[in-house]
Amino acid sequence: MKAIRSIVTLPRIAVLVVILCLLFQIQKGKSVEMPKYATPDFVASSIFERVNEHRMSIKVQPLSLDESLNAEAQRYCETVAKGNLQASLASATAINCGFTQDDVTAYDRVKGVRRNVAMFTCEKGSPALNAVRQWIEHQEEVTNLENDGFVSTGVGVVRRGNTYYVCQIFGGNTAKIGNMKRSASK
Repeated sequence: MKAIRSIVTLPRIAVLVVILCLLFQIQKGKSVEMPKYATPDFVASSIFERVNEHRMSIKVQPLSLDESLNAEAQRYCETVAKGNLQASLASATAINCGFTQDDVTAYDRVKGVRRNVAMFTCEKGSPALNAVRQWIEHQEEVTNLENDGFVSTGVGVVRRGNTYYVCQIFGGNTAKIGNMKRSASK
């Protein structure tokens, strides 16, 4: 009993209480920040870079960033993230007019753009890498990535919890829309 009393002395208890109070105050005042690699702006920028790295690896010119395509892609992601799965590239209000996914695809063709979309949950790792890897593994999306007729792009990203909604729109007046072939097969 004497040994326990000598270990647990009043000064030691006071020091322990002060340390716990300080730790609590530090934790209480500390804001929890999202890791940089998980922020939507960083994810969008990283997707743009990764897609261009992929294009250059197969000897296709990198894409330039187009602010109007960025805005379209972001609007699309915001609409989908709100739960409207028939989001339109034309505008978020087009959905309320009864447009179907076929109408959106027809709109894309007339406008001369293509898009890749992804929705996934990412609790760890790189959200940008997840999106690009998903697109490279699917024929239609990789065709868009590797089409040497596309010269510009825009990327939109919305995060809701651990779920990311991503859209990349490809455009350019030289886009080979009608007969799209993978550039790697040239």
